[in-house]
Amino acid sequence: MTGSPAPTAHAYPPSAFRETRQDVLIAFIRRTVFGHLITSGNDGPLASGLPFVLREGPEGLLLEAHLARSNPQLQGAAVPALVLFQGPDAYVRPGWYPSKARDGKAVPTWDYITVKARGRLEVMDDPAWLRAHLDAISAQQEAPFADPWSPADPPPGFVDALSRGIVGVRLIVTALEGVWKLSQNHPAENRLGVIQGLRALEDDGARAIAQAIAARETT
Repeated sequence: MTGSPAPTAHAYPPSAFRETRQDVLIAFIRRTVFGHLITSGNDGPLASGLPFVLREGPEGLLLEAHLARSNPQLQGAAVPALVLFQGPDAYVRPGWYPSKARDGKAVPTWDYITVKARGRLEVMDDPAWLRAHLDAISAQQEAPFADPWSPADPPPGFVDALSRGIVGVRLIVTALEGVWKLSQNHPAENRLGVIQGLRALEDDGARAIAQAIAARETT
């Protein structure tokens, strides 16, 4: 994709767990929507949970959101920032590994899926930009419904009055990092054991991880 950020080139996470395909990472962000915006403040790290709109354009990838005016993450100049999108996760028991029965060499772990978007955060303190953002994020979330709500629905002036308490922000994405930790460092028999163990649990996250492991077995 033209203008796409390059994957980060750190030794961590291990290469077996890295997901670098841009289409996969972008699709994950679009499905997840809700992420945590992380910046550094005078007293240490700051974080806010926010829904995002992802845009692709001449500038590359943009993540758009809004914050309350009182939020300390609002700083005048563009600042380095990270947005973390968390997928499903699940505890993995050593007892699910057939290899444990043979040699006992097994320990617990945790499987999970995450995407990190890094870049520079800009404050968009412009009423027209903010209204366009509110229209876009409302359309994005209301699309599945037969009677979608829009900011034009309330009485005139209602949304404008509330909007004075928020400010738009956008992250110009310079790097995406995906981690799909799905027991890839284990042999196939152990991965099958993990799938079976997770599917037996009454837990949506565990079953989602089982499905993700199973999907990789067939690709």
